[in-house]
Amino acid sequence: MKAALFITSTIVGAASAFKARYYDGQEGACGCGSSSSGAASWQLGISSGVYTAAGSQALYDTAGASWCGAGCGKCYKLTSTGQAPCSTCGTGGVAGQSIIVMVTNLCPNNGNAQWCPTVGGTNQYGYSYHFDIMAKTPVFGDNVVVDFEPVVCPGQATSDWETCLCIDMQETDTTPVGLGDPGSPPSSSSSPPPATSSTPPSGGGTQVLFGQCGGIGWTGPTTCQPPATCKAQNQWYSQCLN
Repeated sequence: MKAALFITSTIVGAASAFKARYYDGQEGACGCGSSSSGAASWQLGISSGVYTAAGSQALYDTAGASWCGAGCGKCYKLTSTGQAPCSTCGTGGVAGQSIIVMVTNLCPNNGNAQWCPTVGGTNQYGYSYHFDIMAKTPVFGDNVVVDFEPVVCPGQATSDWETCLCIDMQETDTTPVGLGDPGSPPSSSSSPPPATSSTPPSGGGTQVLFGQCGGIGWTGPTTCQPPATCKAQNQWYSQCLN
């Protein structure tokens, strides 16, 4: 998936997204810090290559929550395309570079519509997702468009998340729209994967745009709401896309 990651004020995305940068010193909408002392110090950088970010509404909570959203504490791998979303809003970055971010705040559409879209909508540059990295200095480029995917959070990020007020208080929609569950880290075993049936999943109904519609083990809808069609991203995940 792509998003735009703006390193000057905010981040955006779709199957791609934008990356940007912000710093307000506040605990954020996932409660990582306190109302009196502000943001927990680790929010400015968990470890080398691992950061925190405010996510647009579809990353933070698809049901529209603004506190303890379902996306709090979830991690994503962002890989730079090297490109900026427009010729006048950044210089991009080095293509192929990757970082991991954990969502600890919300980038609301209200007041940030240029960058942060509503659920199912797009921002001014046509992206459905946006990441805004918390940082005082540039990280990973200048307003760069990124490909992104959900990943298992590194150990230190998990430990830091467990200090936040919203731990175990998130809403119930555990996977943001259009993004699969990262599951467990891949096994190092050399044993071949178990055989899988070629019989299509039995789930009925139709899936919404950007929703999952197939993949090994998937039992939900396999038909997309028109005009979207189900397109395989890999053997584990297919998605409804236009």
